Amino acid sequence: MKALNFYRFFFLFIISTSLKAQNSSFIYELNYKPNSDSLKTEKIIFYLDVRGKESSFRSHQFRRSDSLRAKQGWGNGFDMEYNNKQLYIYKKEGNREAFKYVFVPLIYNTYAIPIQEEFHWKIIEEKKKIGQYNCQKAEVEYGGRKWIAWFTTEIPLQQGPYIFCGLPGLIVKISDENFDYDFELTQVKDFKWKALYIDTYQKKISWEDFQKLQKNYYTEPLSMINKSDITSHDESGNIIKTNFKQMKETIKKRIRENNNPIELNHKIEYK
Repeated sequence: MKALNFYRFFFLFIISTSLKAQNSSFIYELNYKPNSDSLKTEKIIFYLDVRGKESSFRSHQFRRSDSLRAKQGWGNGFDMEYNNKQLYIYKKEGNREAFKYVFVPLIYNTYAIPIQEEFHWKIIEEKKKIGQYNCQKAEVEYGGRKWIAWFTTEIPLQQGPYIFCGLPGLIVKISDENFDYDFELTQVKDFKWKALYIDTYQKKISWEDFQKLQKNYYTEPLSMINKSDITSHDESGNIIKTNFKQMKETIKKRIRENNNPIELNHKIEYK
């Protein structure tokens, strides 16, 4: 009888933990190298919000902007180039459908790339404790990179940062073998919003379309804005003539120097 009561309690505990995990916010810290040839790293905070069979993974900045847009009709400002703040993923029906959002700089047109890749995980016997969680090692290839993950069955959710999913528990930490990208879980909270407040996209595009968008933007980064709306000031606050040629070259230089996309197999070699 005692054994039966124990298994009953254990079963109810697992169900309760699973249901709670399906309405949670998992906060990850990403440390990444904007340039793979440099030792310089940058840090971004991301939220994996799980609500029932839906989930989103986006930066704290995008998450806040989406919430503001849903409540007041507009969000935060615009990026000057495609960058790693744009690691924005929306999944529905569990992990059956996944979309990578693409935000066109300056004009903020929004597109979505359906992610078709399957994850063929290799689970390894090696285990270690990360923070408060007992984790097990796994390996996978994605985006032209080899990834090493640590997952925990203590949170029975087949999710993880960015697009990664499909392991027997939540991914606590995952990095590529060169440590260009390193995601680690830092906090778990209850998800208290009424909805995910996902941004809407105009249309679905392919990886080839995305590459074309990036190339066009690199060639003429200021072509889609009204230059008469841009005002420049000197150190004293006086209005001066805007040097659009210099602005264009500055943007192009930043793009070349920060060209280390997570999907290395879709990298563009800028000149």
